[in-house]
Amino acid sequence: MTLQEIENTHQDAAKRIDDAEVSQSIALISRLVTELGRGDLSDELERLRMSYTFMLKYLEKGVMDPQRDEILGDIRQSLYTLNDQCYIGLMEPLSQDVFYVRRRELGNTSMVNIIEEYRDSLKQLSLAQSLPGEQNDSHAILSQLRQTEALETKLFNRVWSSFPLSHDDAGSLKLCINGDILPVHTRCLLVSALMLGLMKFYDESKLLILLEAYSLSDDSQVQLRALTCAMLSMHAHRKHISSSKDIQSRISAMMDTPDFNHDVWNIQAQLARSRNTENVKQRVRNELIPNIMKMRPDIIDKLKDKDSQIIDLSDIEANPDWQEWLDQNGITKRIEEFNAMQHEGSDVFIATFAHLKTFPFFKTLSNWFLPYYPAHSSVLENLGADKLALAEVIQHAPYLCNSDKYSFCLSLGSLPDSQRSLMSAQLEEQNAALSEAMQSELPDERKLRVGIINAFVQDLYRFFKLFSRRREFIPVMDDPGLDMTDCLPLAQVTRDAHVLELLGALYFKNAFYEDAIKCFTRLEGMDDATDDHIYQKIGFAYQNAGKFDKALTYYKRYELLHEDDVWNSRHIAACYRAQGKHEQALDYYRRAEALSPDNVSLVLTIGHVLLEQNRTSEALQQYFKADLMEGARHRAWRPIAWCLFLLSDYDRAIDYYDRIAYEDKPSPQDLLNRGHVLLCQGNTQEAIKSYRESLQLMEYDTAKFRAAFKGDAMELRLHGVSAVDQSLIPDVVCTTQ
Repeated sequence: MTLQEIENTHQDAAKRIDDAEVSQSIALISRLVTELGRGDLSDELERLRMSYTFMLKYLEKGVMDPQRDEILGDIRQSLYTLNDQCYIGLMEPLSQDVFYVRRRELGNTSMVNIIEEYRDSLKQLSLAQSLPGEQNDSHAILSQLRQTEALETKLFNRVWSSFPLSHDDAGSLKLCINGDILPVHTRCLLVSALMLGLMKFYDESKLLILLEAYSLSDDSQVQLRALTCAMLSMHAHRKHISSSKDIQSRISAMMDTPDFNHDVWNIQAQLARSRNTENVKQRVRNELIPNIMKMRPDIIDKLKDKDSQIIDLSDIEANPDWQEWLDQNGITKRIEEFNAMQHEGSDVFIATFAHLKTFPFFKTLSNWFLPYYPAHSSVLENLGADKLALAEVIQHAPYLCNSDKYSFCLSLGSLPDSQRSLMSAQLEEQNAALSEAMQSELPDERKLRVGIINAFVQDLYRFFKLFSRRREFIPVMDDPGLDMTDCLPLAQVTRDAHVLELLGALYFKNAFYEDAIKCFTRLEGMDDATDDHIYQKIGFAYQNAGKFDKALTYYKRYELLHEDDVWNSRHIAACYRAQGKHEQALDYYRRAEALSPDNVSLVLTIGHVLLEQNRTSEALQQYFKADLMEGARHRAWRPIAWCLFLLSDYDRAIDYYDRIAYEDKPSPQDLLNRGHVLLCQGNTQEAIKSYRESLQLMEYDTAKFRAAFKGDAMELRLHGVSAVDQSLIPDVVCTTQ
């Protein structure tokens, strides 16, 4: 069989098992077994074939078997494993995927032997580090440290590339992860290795170890990483686990763990936020950083004292003028936006650190999952053994994930000593301030757990998005439906009414409307969801998803219960308007106006709907009404001016455009419209002058100007501006400035 034939047969067999087409899947797997030529797998396939044949015969004879579903589930699960074993056996000698490369490198190396070798290396390292100062050999210690880390990597590779995990190996891993015979960072690596293996091939024993680690480990990092890895694995293999009684039993037992519901919710929330990471990345890169950097020269000038020394930003409150200047220039607002995103758990630093993942450190797969700790060789080599204080400062940086902390250390290693010392002093000062702030707060264990989850999800996001060979794994972070409410074993937690409401709001905030709809509609059918506003939430989600008919259905349900709701009437009107049903829209806007007669926005909107129906005179009267209302703040001037232009009342239209220029800040569109009025008056020179002012505000984007001018071609034509003049004027404006 060719590689493509092997691939196709393996995928087809898996799909047949998914669809419970057992006979067809057995026939396909038989081809793989024959090609591989392994007697043990051939025997296993024959055993499964016989079990399935007997089950069919019992069914044919009408024998009632209460365990039939369970037996069928076991047969299907065994077929999944056998299918993957055959596939791995055929691909291993041929493929250059990192999974198969590691299997070839390790061969039959025993996991137990690697663990023992690693533990011996840890003892030797501890002995070398415990020698008195005069006998302490830093080079020997660093060499031993590198050897120990190499064994960590070897153990990681052995765990994730094992399939299926043997009973003995599973027992060894449980002892290592749940006990204290290995350092915490190594136990965390083993947890990640199990997940990484599951992202290649489903192995229920690996998933069960992860779930057990959450229940039995005495370390929060190990616990929460294990639960996160288990949830991602269950999501990736939803079909495999849907009928697994062992998985369901384990999760049922975990329900009694005090923090379980809280942890599941926080993992789900952070995974939901991770789907918005690219948007956050673009916002930080394109909005926050450029706006602050543009002001950098001014910042430096402003923050100098009389001796030309740069003043510490922490002393800003000492001079109110500086704070006022920062406020006026938008810097305070940008910093507040950045801080708000940080506090919400958004991944604000990926834009900064993404390009720092090219260091050789990140060529080693296991390092993407390594918890940051100051004693790692890469930290010591880049910061120096005498800079342990700086390494510890980085360790406690509250918003950096582990991967970014290593990136930071590696980048510091390339700085000159003077700059590194300066940064060290600044970081140490910040660490002292942070420690003081932490001491003033009461310990919050749950807050610490949320921090661990957020950092680990960010580590995972970087691996699945930035690792050079990421395409060889299930792209779990690319899944637009990364939603644990679809994971049946967790449904009792993830489909809780309170969780669904919070999750729906989170999805909606990040514009994941389909997921918000799914959460809210599930909430609709629950006894706990007694609030009628659920209909409005579902309607609003459908409206933002562009499904106006469905939005109207839910808004009308709410209307039956609460007829006099202004918000509801406005949104019904907006849906009708989006559908082009202006009469129905106008009717509902009028209802809303009757309920809220002082609402300027409603009065203006009614004017807009009338204008869309070409009822210009009625629209103008509506705009005049809005202009007389308290709080209008000139909001009606622009539509009034445009209506006057459409009605050929050019002098009054110019008057309003001049008012806008004098009392408000004119936009490019205002100046363009003013030019139209002047042009229709026959005042071509003044019109061209106004057009050029519009072009200037468009930053001389001639294509944008031409498109805007062309967009008003019909109105200009109706007011007597010939097609020839319309074709010439943009050239005059854009080419003879």
